[in-house]
Amino acid sequence: FVPLDRLSARLADGGPLPPRSVAITFADNYRGFLIHAWPILKERGIPVTLFVHTGHVGSQKGRPKMTWEELRTLAADPLISVQSQTVSHPPDLTKLTDEQLAAEFADSRDAIRRELGERPPMIAYPSGKFDERVARLAREAGYDFGFTEEQTPAEASPDLMRIARYVHTKWKEAMADADRP
Repeated sequence: FVPLDRLSARLADGGPLPPRSVAITFADNYRGFLIHAWPILKERGIPVTLFVHTGHVGSQKGRPKMTWEELRTLAADPLISVQSQTVSHPPDLTKLTDEQLAAEFADSRDAIRRELGERPPMIAYPSGKFDERVARLAREAGYDFGFTEEQTPAEASPDLMRIARYVHTKWKEAMADADRP
């Protein structure tokens, strides 16, 4: 297991990763991560990146979300990285205007910087919906890396603002792809 920032840096500089490297991400800021997944990941020393939609932090609607205090506690652990997933988790970023996208990206980035003390260099596109305009505006908003839900290995990604990642239901496909030359 490798931290996502290490994988991203290797994609940026072309450096090698250990064979069959896996970076774990969780999206949507669900409190269940803190209760169920984090104790296991911490015990095993597995690094993880959380993609958070900042407008829902602390919400108890639907599945409860973690609070800023909980996220601060997690972010203090070197195994955890907290990154952006926009403010409101729009169903399809491609349907937003440039102004709406700029606000989603900047306001989320600024909330994480304000609450956790560091600018997040990564953004995950909600539900993996994006296009070249969305990726360009994310870059213009100050993100260095953009993550999709394309179901291919990260190293096959076309560029740093369109880095592929598998969703959890596709883990078998991910492992099979890791075994291919």
